[in-house]
Amino acid sequence: MSDQVETISNKGKGLITFILYSLSDKKSSCASDLSNQLGLSNSRTSKILLSLEEKKYITRRMGKVDKRNMLFSLTAKGKEKMKKIQARENIYIELISRLIKLIKQFIKQ
Repeated sequence: MSDQVETISNKGKGLITFILYSLSDKKSSCASDLSNQLGLSNSRTSKILLSLEEKKYITRRMGKVDKRNMLFSLTAKGKEKMKKIQARENIYIELISRLIKLIKQFIKQ
């Protein structure tokens, strides 16, 4: 993996998670749609997608109508990664809910 893609992978975990979430909601999506959703340049999105492909989280295929249009979708490994991300987020939500409850109790005292 190139240094530039490695840097994006390490610093852009939120972007990577967002792309995985976006792809988990649909069968597939094109790079330009993902770029628009993220508010990133096509070039930056392309580098993130390359990183995800190298990790075997997504696959790319040509569009049926427009062969120039590449469509991305989650692999089985990508779906497993999403399950882990969602489980971790559920734990965070539970912890935050407990913390809020404790703060409310503390304020009432």
